[in-house]
Amino acid sequence: MIKINAELRTEDFGSAGSRRLVRAGKLPAEMYGKEGNFHIILDAHDFDLTLRKLAIGKECEIAVGGKTYKCIFKALQENIMYGRLVHADFQIV
Repeated sequence: MIKINAELRTEDFGSAGSRRLVRAGKLPAEMYGKEGNFHIILDAHDFDLTLRKLAIGKECEIAVGGKTYKCIFKALQENIMYGRLVHADFQIV
């Protein structure tokens, strides 16, 4: 199973904050589930390399703050003009 390391996003929400993260080489993402929604931050380069093994609908494990969540990769948004990843969505199983 594919493992992804992430950190919890606790501040700087919204589109302007997301743009700042993307410019800094990070990828804002969401984890949706029964326990609630989590805003997380992934390293864009590492996640781009992970995409070679991960496809939409596949299961993965995301490690956030000492906990590991089993998730399904749901969606990916990218800016094709600049070739950058913009946002990712995961569903907690």
